[in-house]
Amino acid sequence: MDSLIETPDIQEKIFYNGTIYTDGTNFTNSIRVNQGVVQELGVDPDEIPDAIRIDLNGTFIYPGFYDSHVHLVEAGYGFSSGCFLYGATDADAICALVKPIAEKLPPGEPMFGGGFSLENYNNWSLEDRHKLDQITGDRPVFLGDQLGHNAIVNSAALKLANITAQTKSPPGGLIICEDGEPTGMLRESAMTLVGNVLFDTFSDKTIESVSKHFLDTWASFGYTSINDLSGFSGGRMLRPDMLRKMEKEGNLSVRVNYLYTLFSLDEIDDALKYMGNDTPMVRFIGLKIFVDGAYAAGQAWTSWENQEGNHGLSYVYRNDEYGSAYNLSRIIERAEELGLNVQYHVQGDEAIEAVLSSLEKIYAKNHTLNGTHTLIHLAFVTDDQIKRIAQFNGKVVMTVQPAFWHVESDLTRYYGDRYYSAYPLKELFDSGVPVGISTDFGVSPLAVSSPTAIMNISLRGGENPTVIQPLTREDVIRGLTSGSAATAPFNDIGKLTEGYDADMVVYDQDLYSVPTESITNKTPKVLATYIRGNIVYDSNK
Repeated sequence: MDSLIETPDIQEKIFYNGTIYTDGTNFTNSIRVNQGVVQELGVDPDEIPDAIRIDLNGTFIYPGFYDSHVHLVEAGYGFSSGCFLYGATDADAICALVKPIAEKLPPGEPMFGGGFSLENYNNWSLEDRHKLDQITGDRPVFLGDQLGHNAIVNSAALKLANITAQTKSPPGGLIICEDGEPTGMLRESAMTLVGNVLFDTFSDKTIESVSKHFLDTWASFGYTSINDLSGFSGGRMLRPDMLRKMEKEGNLSVRVNYLYTLFSLDEIDDALKYMGNDTPMVRFIGLKIFVDGAYAAGQAWTSWENQEGNHGLSYVYRNDEYGSAYNLSRIIERAEELGLNVQYHVQGDEAIEAVLSSLEKIYAKNHTLNGTHTLIHLAFVTDDQIKRIAQFNGKVVMTVQPAFWHVESDLTRYYGDRYYSAYPLKELFDSGVPVGISTDFGVSPLAVSSPTAIMNISLRGGENPTVIQPLTREDVIRGLTSGSAATAPFNDIGKLTEGYDADMVVYDQDLYSVPTESITNKTPKVLATYIRGNIVYDSNK
């Protein structure tokens, strides 16, 4: 392939002599792009002599892939200090990894790390907190677990957030205490007590270079758009000004559609300040709400009793039991009044039910929904719920993570035999409802985040295809293009047809013809990635 040169949007271009998929199945051999937008399919380049000609030399183009649930801005925080705790399973192992990194940081600079995993999070003790204090001193420290749903903080972070023996656990969270004193273990929404204070103290300078590294990596994978959650169950991490600065300087290689993580009704008006400031590469798309807890920690909110004798955990409720601020129906009603899109972390069937029943009441009253509502994860969605989702005519959509089939360990200790039928993705794709595919990187590892790695897992049904029905190649490509585009309120990406932006990924082989066993995280090879017809990644550079 030649002519991989950067040219302005205003320059007309012809991409020809290749197979150009315009959606999941249809294709052409050439397209004309003008001012960054696809103008015509199946053109003869000789008939437009003044256009820049880009010879594809028999390669294969797909609409730019869209990761509809990922944490790349947050990676700028989490990986900024290089504090990786993967494999650490107790206080001594955690402190051994933290100590050399803490010693290198400037005095007082906050520290963020993550990746540890404990057998019993509630057993983190005051002695463990003191061990961490001895090596971190007066710098605030926040260490997230591998799931992103639990965190260890030191005494300096507790002080910063004014967490004392008198501080009550928020709905959907737990401050672990020993003899009435916080040990520094914060579970689920309790993390926000520190996170929403501490994360604002990080400078753009600290975050930008690391976030850019991951954004560039996603461009090299063939992604042209992402939904960045800009936060997690531990708090908000919004940096739109930093992203717009990167865009202005020509350093932003992926479109970033970002969300405001909401924990209560009282916060919803604060999200409005992010509306009306969109640029072509940085766009605000609405709210993210955690309805239930971590599936892999046994905290999916289910209608049935799990193996630990409970129904999981919820961040919000179906009534005013914990006050109107935590009533999910009231939150959704207010979002609809404001025209805000909402995305929901829902793993258990009861969490899904809470969202659907709220939306059905609004739909019955207004005969429509103003926003797009995206259900994320859906481990234990039921057949009846899938049918009800389809009745919203595309206003309720989904995004799922096939990589979870591969990375989630045996969770029968929490869910019994129901574990084996979790994440029924094929049923979702066959429902007719738009379904996006996403990585949830930060939870899922980098090794399974490229579209080809996802395709390999999807085609095999994870590690247990006798239980889980695999996806098809068309399912995966649609999920990474038009399915993911349906989660955002735009009509300019997800396809390569007239009127759509020329966001594209170029492969050396056809994803439809490569044998499953030959598909890896790097094969077929991404040769180039384009946004609005301009190259943002070139494998030759």
